[in-house]
Amino acid sequence: MDAPQKRQWGITNIISDAAPSEHDLKLNDQLLDTLKNKNNFETSEGTEARYKVLKHLQRVVEEFIRRAAKAKGFPASTVDNGGGKICTFGSYALGAYGPASDIDTLVVAPRHVNMDDFFEHFPPTFKEMSLASDIAEFTAVKDAYVPIIKMEYLGISIDLLFASLPSVPNVKQDMDLLEKGVLRGLDDAAMRSVNGTRVTKELIESVPQVKSFRHALRAIKLWSNQRAIYGAVFGYPGGVAWAIMVARICQLYPFACGATIVSKFFNLMLKWKWPRPVLLKEIEEGSLNLRVWNPTIYPQDKYHLMPVITPAFPSMCSTHTIMHSTKAVMLDEFKRADSIMTEIAGNKKTWDDLFHRHTFFTTDHKYYLSVVATSTTKEAHATFAGLVQSKVRILVKGIDESDDGVKIARPYTKSFDRTHRSKNDEDTERVKQGSLDYMVNDDPELAESVQPTNGDADNGPQTIYTSTWYIGLTLSEGGTKSLDISYPVGEFKRMVSAADSYQEAFMTVRVVHTRSHQLPADVFETGEARPEKAEKRKRAHGKAGKRQFAQTGLDVRNSQPTKSARRTPAP
Repeated sequence: MDAPQKRQWGITNIISDAAPSEHDLKLNDQLLDTLKNKNNFETSEGTEARYKVLKHLQRVVEEFIRRAAKAKGFPASTVDNGGGKICTFGSYALGAYGPASDIDTLVVAPRHVNMDDFFEHFPPTFKEMSLASDIAEFTAVKDAYVPIIKMEYLGISIDLLFASLPSVPNVKQDMDLLEKGVLRGLDDAAMRSVNGTRVTKELIESVPQVKSFRHALRAIKLWSNQRAIYGAVFGYPGGVAWAIMVARICQLYPFACGATIVSKFFNLMLKWKWPRPVLLKEIEEGSLNLRVWNPTIYPQDKYHLMPVITPAFPSMCSTHTIMHSTKAVMLDEFKRADSIMTEIAGNKKTWDDLFHRHTFFTTDHKYYLSVVATSTTKEAHATFAGLVQSKVRILVKGIDESDDGVKIARPYTKSFDRTHRSKNDEDTERVKQGSLDYMVNDDPELAESVQPTNGDADNGPQTIYTSTWYIGLTLSEGGTKSLDISYPVGEFKRMVSAADSYQEAFMTVRVVHTRSHQLPADVFETGEARPEKAEKRKRAHGKAGKRQFAQTGLDVRNSQPTKSARRTPAP
């Protein structure tokens, strides 16, 4: 009798079916201890709080769908039976979340409630059904590549996506989104949203040992955040892409423990023959006239530099935002991590060395771009900051594709949010240029005390809200003399100002050249050495100096920062 055939995980044979050695298990225990010490696991109380938040969201969704249907004049039967459902995906659904993790959530609505209804009716419904004191943030970004509402409720961050199912008249709680029929008639935005939940379910089913996968994924997510290479909006892999890459290593080493998966991950991703795609299963062709990732058919798919393909139909590239600069940064980080893992295995280094914070602000770059989004009201800024963040990658991509003297344009993955008090229009203009001379603590009472009562500053005291994103520049040989990024900067500003949510009277975006020694104090962690201004060298033979950045498409900083600021936590 023939022996039963072993299951093949993934699209190729495994590399090794070896069980963990005693040394492997010891390294795994050390890894878990390190993750726990870094507060990487959620508490039971935190898990219960998340369940409470999701339960509340479900009630709000059902009420929002009723209100939207009623506002459109649908009969009572449609209003009362529309249903509605929330689905989770990402780290929460994968079981690899911590206290600081957000919850990626999808609102699934019936065919008679659309995206416009979502942005019109969901925000007031949620705010009406929730205590104002429980809502710390609520920002709707309709113009994003994937339209989203970002909120913080009961101390938990939530990214809320929306999808209306054209083939479904009512959405029941037991609906299975893996059924292909629910995809019928979806537009591209809805397809991207629905695929998050579908991918999560298939991803879990594709790994041999879920426990090892979760341990390894926690480590890779912590590492990528610490090294500032996490986030699709900035041109790096997002949560689902990192998860797919980890899952692929699990398939190749089906009996390995988490520590071994992490070690093999860096080695194989460094040696991977990009742009060969990372696949968990064969790409599934289907009907429904849905676009499936295929570089032999679709020209744009050929330009994906590090394709990581989602396992659920219709397969998509989860890393389509990766650019030449961010790819180069990632390969350098894989190389660094692979070297450290060798020393960890030899007991020469520890897991803490792997998770050391990046050196983006301290030593990596001499020149930076500061993308400064400015608003004159707090409400306007909540929307505007989300809009500008969704476009920062476009600026980086434009610089990447230009012959502008820049070798690497590396976007940082967090914004720095600050509040300023200006006395007159001149002060306000300096704030827009990146000056921190007028920064104050984000004190609502202080802000209100200087906010003009008539809504018009009229050259008087005013509170200004800014969010700043930093892009580190590595110049090509002689780059300071040939630097000209006026076109990508202009295109970036044009795209921001063309958005429906842009209000010229309240919003401004500037791109300002910043040298390393001009970086403000709040971008540095305690104990980090700040770059110092280099001594000027005398010019020889009367040669012209470096080209002024005012001639390169950039705004010029009027003054150096002198104060510290409130910041969003940096990885």
